[in-house]
Amino acid sequence: MLKIWRSPHSFFGKGSCELDAGTDETMTAEAAYTNAELEKIGRAGFNAVWVHGLLRNLVKSSVFPEFGSRAEQHQKAMNTLVKRAAAHGLKVFIYMQPPRAVAAEDAFWSDHAPEGGSLDKLYEPDAGFIDMKSLCTSTDKVRFFLRESSESLMRAIPGLGGLILITASEYPSHCWTKLGRESGWVTPCPRCAERTPGDVVTEIIGLIRDGAKAGAPEAEIIAWNWSWNRYEADPSPGIIRALPRDVILMADFERGGRKTILGKARNMDEYSLSYAGPSERFSGARECAEEVGLRVMAKLQIGTTHELATVPNLPLIGNLVRKADYFRRHDLKGFVGCWNFGNSISANTAAFNFALTPDAPEKPRQAMETFASAYFPGCEAARVADAWEAFGQAMDHYPFCIPFLYASPTNYALAYPLRPGPSNGVPCKSSWQVEEGRGDCLEGTLGPYTLDEVIEGFTRIHSGWCTGLTALEAGLRGSDSVHATEELNTARVCLHVFRSVRNTYSCWKLRRDWKSSFEDEYTKISEDELANLREVLPVLKDDPRQGFHGEAFIHMFDAGLVEAKIQKIQTQLSALR
Repeated sequence: MLKIWRSPHSFFGKGSCELDAGTDETMTAEAAYTNAELEKIGRAGFNAVWVHGLLRNLVKSSVFPEFGSRAEQHQKAMNTLVKRAAAHGLKVFIYMQPPRAVAAEDAFWSDHAPEGGSLDKLYEPDAGFIDMKSLCTSTDKVRFFLRESSESLMRAIPGLGGLILITASEYPSHCWTKLGRESGWVTPCPRCAERTPGDVVTEIIGLIRDGAKAGAPEAEIIAWNWSWNRYEADPSPGIIRALPRDVILMADFERGGRKTILGKARNMDEYSLSYAGPSERFSGARECAEEVGLRVMAKLQIGTTHELATVPNLPLIGNLVRKADYFRRHDLKGFVGCWNFGNSISANTAAFNFALTPDAPEKPRQAMETFASAYFPGCEAARVADAWEAFGQAMDHYPFCIPFLYASPTNYALAYPLRPGPSNGVPCKSSWQVEEGRGDCLEGTLGPYTLDEVIEGFTRIHSGWCTGLTALEAGLRGSDSVHATEELNTARVCLHVFRSVRNTYSCWKLRRDWKSSFEDEYTKISEDELANLREVLPVLKDDPRQGFHGEAFIHMFDAGLVEAKIQKIQTQLSALR
């Protein structure tokens, strides 16, 4: 089974505005993946790592001589990483989305206008929206580039485990990348308008597969179905059946599912630890792939997700064990277990990999207790399992939806400022990046939920988490393992974050229609938040892992930011009294 992970110290890299800015992960990962880091990943039960790369930067091209200007540097760094990883029993995979679009104003297009396709926009937090032009895969030169460069890549980096291909993405790429059903089946490229998105996608995968296999027959090509429902109704059977038979289909494990939350059926359109899965989309894709003899992997996040991305792990061990049970029963061939965040080694990674082994009991409760006994020597395993079950039940009330996951201040709630008075009306922007000009208007984060439902949800989460934390503290009292300290720290921080989110939205309920008569209620919320911050502060001082967001590559909260918030609340309360 392929079990693919990555280091939290390796930087994913930025977008594709420049042909090669020298910041690609294929240039920098070698420094992050030290022998100690690789040993840690291998010891945790993984057998491969992935890094993000751009095909056009990794090798030179005979048809697009502007590409590959620093190819030798990329190849040198990757060859070092591949050899170093092999010494620890790890393969290296490059995750890529060829052909990535080129900035519309780049000089590249003065010589290659006939290969230009549809226009789209790329958003970069520090640059805004940038016009991008696709490399049209309905042209012979672009097709040749895909095959030639894939073969060159595998020959230039011998021992590379293979490639992970995404063909629908936030990044502009081929002429149908962000279009399809949502555009009414219209693309501005007249050549690709005569083809279906599925034809374009399967051709790209086939060309890269042909080139890569010519360069390294043993290399694995993994085709990820992320958002193929843009191109074809779930589970995208036409695309799956057209894939080369030696390609591995990797399907999203949770996306496309449904779950009842706060009494209503909700769509699960993101990675989730609060939802065990699998989704109907995953099950359908797996069945379709197996009908034509394709191997199947899963894409999921086993450390943490956008549900709360700034803790080392979201300890929903029960759901992880249930996910692993599905893997075993359906003979899945592997997984990619993280995105560019949520990739710390923790109880989550240990529990999931344990649950995949033949030694793991089939019943989830027994598997949790067996794992707890081994991971926390001296613990009271039944009480630890009680805690994990309580955490899972609490998270059933999480107001899961894309607006909340991507825009709420949950990830930085412990540093989010509370203020009396009316809102400034400006949205608080993205939850996964640090952006200038954040506002304090939370209306756009609610999605299909009412404000009262969000407050109720986090009130229930906090209450249930309190129950779980009490059980966890009792269960781990007899263990002096470093794992016990780490997991207690994380569970405690989760509790305080959820309490802070509840206070944040309770405050917003006052501020969205502020009246001076609300000052007493605001004072009560602020006093509760002040107590919350004082309780979590010692944990943050002792455990610098907390608050780090791997995608933003920065701490969104830490002891210093919490101390600053404490001071601001104290000043506010003094003024109100």
